[in-house]
Amino acid sequence: MANVKKAVFLSVGEKAIVFVIQFVSSVVLARLLSPEEIGIFSIGSLILAMSHALRDLGITSYLIQERDLTPVRLQTAATIAVIMSWTLGVLTWVASGPVAAFYREDGIGLVMHVLSINFFLLPFGSVSMAILKRNLNFDKVVRINLASGTLQATVSIGLCSMGVGFIGLAWGAVASTTLTVLMTVLMTKREVPMRVEFSEWRHILRTGGRFCGSSLLWEFGLSAPEMIVGKAMSIETAGYLARSLGVVGLAFRSIMEGLTPVLMPAFARTHRDGESVADQFLKSICYLSALAFPLFACMALAMDSIVLLLYSEKWARIIEPARILCVGSAALTIAVTGAAVVSGTGKSKYTLRFQLVGQPIKVVLILIGSMYSLDHVAAGIAVGDLLITGYTLMVLRRLIGFDLSRVGEALGPSLLVALCAATSCLAFKLAFPHAAPFFGVVGCIIASSIGWVIGVMVTRHPVGAEVGAVVRRVVRR
Repeated sequence: MANVKKAVFLSVGEKAIVFVIQFVSSVVLARLLSPEEIGIFSIGSLILAMSHALRDLGITSYLIQERDLTPVRLQTAATIAVIMSWTLGVLTWVASGPVAAFYREDGIGLVMHVLSINFFLLPFGSVSMAILKRNLNFDKVVRINLASGTLQATVSIGLCSMGVGFIGLAWGAVASTTLTVLMTVLMTKREVPMRVEFSEWRHILRTGGRFCGSSLLWEFGLSAPEMIVGKAMSIETAGYLARSLGVVGLAFRSIMEGLTPVLMPAFARTHRDGESVADQFLKSICYLSALAFPLFACMALAMDSIVLLLYSEKWARIIEPARILCVGSAALTIAVTGAAVVSGTGKSKYTLRFQLVGQPIKVVLILIGSMYSLDHVAAGIAVGDLLITGYTLMVLRRLIGFDLSRVGEALGPSLLVALCAATSCLAFKLAFPHAAPFFGVVGCIIASSIGWVIGVMVTRHPVGAEVGAVVRRVVRR
């Protein structure tokens, strides 16, 4: 448990720093690029994101949760990763022309050309990264992610400021991938032997294939909004949607990307050790929701000030869609934790089932929304996320054995904490309705923080003890 807590603190700390890097990068890039340019890059990169889910074939999840990971299985996984990734790299390059013709935008094809380079680099680092996460070596993962995130932001901003446009974002992503692969391979060169092996391919594909199907559907759900809007409405509207998803996604990733890499290996270890996965899941969502629910509630209230401060009046159109998306993102934190339980315990068929049920419904709602307005598209995404979360909890109840009333007990105090934080934030907004964006954001942060502390104290939420312990350790140093 001590190793898990250390991994959590390392991962969350790293993601907090990466959040700052991405935050600054997004603010600068929003001023350098137009909504149409953002839309072009978003559509091109999201098409490749789905390809990356197929490229992985569930191998990363397989390597983390496999109980009997022999050297032969490890070598076979690495061999499959190289073959699949290089094949998709070639296919992506060939498909860039037809995709650009479909959207009637040559820039999308150019983005796909540049990003296809990543397919030829990633397989050499993906297996090694999975081994680092399996062994909870998150000190190394932190160093890798911080270095690559900093390089991506630097290259992207540098190139865009030189006037190259949206393609600067693509070259920034390639630079980041190159550094990630180099550092990962150097840190695990003795653990991942690079030899061709096929003997365990059936076992790996049988298990990993279910993870792959789930990941592919998950990525489709993430990519579909902008891809659909880009065709049904306009590339510019897709750019607005990308930015609204981006501002909410920064907050979501600042929480979940710090925890998700730790949660799955932690649940896998709990399962291997024969301990109660249900108890650990309920404790996890109790702590997580105490941070996520207040964050998204207050963010929705302060969204006007946030957008005007960060992106200027040019992006004012994203305020209402971003507010709507906060609702779905808050719920989705619970669903992602549930998916980590399923993956960690080796029940890969359920991860696929979650997505088979949820993502098609979300896509249909987005299609309907695209016939009306950007707000309706955001509402479709939010409703889809709520449905996915509800279905995930219903399946988990049967899978790991807990009563839904225990979920209410775990989340109830966090909802009260969120109410206190949101009430304080709203009180500030009502008291200073015409505050300048900077003072509006700062005031909402201060008011929300005070409300959060009051809520934690009133409800005696267990997250308060953990935060207090961290503060005491920092003070002692």
